[in-house]
Amino acid sequence: MFSSLHGTTQPFITAHWQTFKATGSILSLATMLAVIIRQHRTLELLYGGYCQLFHGPSPVEPCEDEAALIAILQNRPAFIHHGTVSREQLIASYGESFRVDLLPPDFEWARWESIWREDEQLIIGEYGEDSRIAHVTPTSCALNTYYRQVRGVRHIHSIEKYGESGEFLVTTGDSSKFLDLWFVGNGQTGFVRRLTRHLAGFTAVTKVNGEYFFGTDFSSRPNCIQTLDGTKYFFPEKAYKLYVAAFFAFFDRYFVCVNTELSAVGPTKTVSVFDAHRRRFVFCEYWDAAGTTAPHRKS
Repeated sequence: MFSSLHGTTQPFITAHWQTFKATGSILSLATMLAVIIRQHRTLELLYGGYCQLFHGPSPVEPCEDEAALIAILQNRPAFIHHGTVSREQLIASYGESFRVDLLPPDFEWARWESIWREDEQLIIGEYGEDSRIAHVTPTSCALNTYYRQVRGVRHIHSIEKYGESGEFLVTTGDSSKFLDLWFVGNGQTGFVRRLTRHLAGFTAVTKVNGEYFFGTDFSSRPNCIQTLDGTKYFFPEKAYKLYVAAFFAFFDRYFVCVNTELSAVGPTKTVSVFDAHRRRFVFCEYWDAAGTTAPHRKS
């Protein structure tokens, strides 16, 4: 994304673009272009333009199982559970079972989507400058600093279990958007290999019916759901230019996508439902701060 979910000291590209659109300021446009070059975002912006030209929004089609859709949407209050969590909040949430109190005081934040808990281990991806991956157990806390040596990686965006052999997926941002495979075992975590080198800073991952689905993180540009083989399903109009904040899977067939604007741009959020069996969107609507669908309005 163009800025941190919680805040950033780096220049905010989308903010410069919004200023240029509102005022026509050449200075704002020039500043934005300079930041794009400095942050190595040229490929990302070109890709956004390509998607805008050749991959329009998807239609919303009727759901084959209306009862399933109703049951999913009844869970809307739970979809508000996304964003960042502080070290103190991690201790409050997991402290009774894991030694998260051993996280260093400078451990900044984590996204809920970058926390993986299984049995007696907790993997936490840091969302801050020079992010680390923490492996926490009921008795220990070990930090892996691999990404501090990788140029362009500032944040851990998401973490998801991969297979059944102690491996997990890691996605990163900002200018270096990687999809990586890691292992965990014998009290250690480690990098295995890079699966995708470009445009892979996915901010949500889920596994449905044995397949992995990823949500893109592009602010104010076309967004989609993507599979490991690179197949893309672009969001319907209302969610098309909102980045993916969270996924929630249901019935091993459907998953909910919560999309949102950056907080500095606006409050718009949407809830979409994707049928992983038919590969179709079966619902997409605006969503207000209380977690209910909002009245219809133009995008």
